[in-house]
Amino acid sequence: MTQPKLSDRKFGLIFASIFAIFTIVGWYGFDVVLRWAIVCSVAFLALALFVPGLLMPLNRLWGVVTGRIHRVVNFTLLAAFFYLVIFPFGLIMRLFGRDAMRRAPVPKAASYWQPVTRHTDETTLHDMF
Repeated sequence: MTQPKLSDRKFGLIFASIFAIFTIVGWYGFDVVLRWAIVCSVAFLALALFVPGLLMPLNRLWGVVTGRIHRVVNFTLLAAFFYLVIFPFGLIMRLFGRDAMRRAPVPKAASYWQPVTRHTDETTLHDMF
């Protein structure tokens, strides 16, 4: 699938902005003039405005790189969230004897059916979701 040249132009403008931000942060934050960032920003800006088609290979390469980064970061963040938030929360609930889903078997119970305790009438059911 080929992307229109506008996408390559946006790619160039975005990278020109990123390098300009590097320049500004380096100048204001650290009192350092980053000449390489200025050159990159001007180059991306000129290419994006005048010949965006030349940025197509970089745009495609950037898409491949970000796809691979996404695979790693996605699973890393999901694992970190699970093991740092959900798993400890579940352990704490289990230590305090909380069974939110009522999964513990009750041998003396005739049925596991739970009656609905919330109030329902025509005013609460018109927009359920």
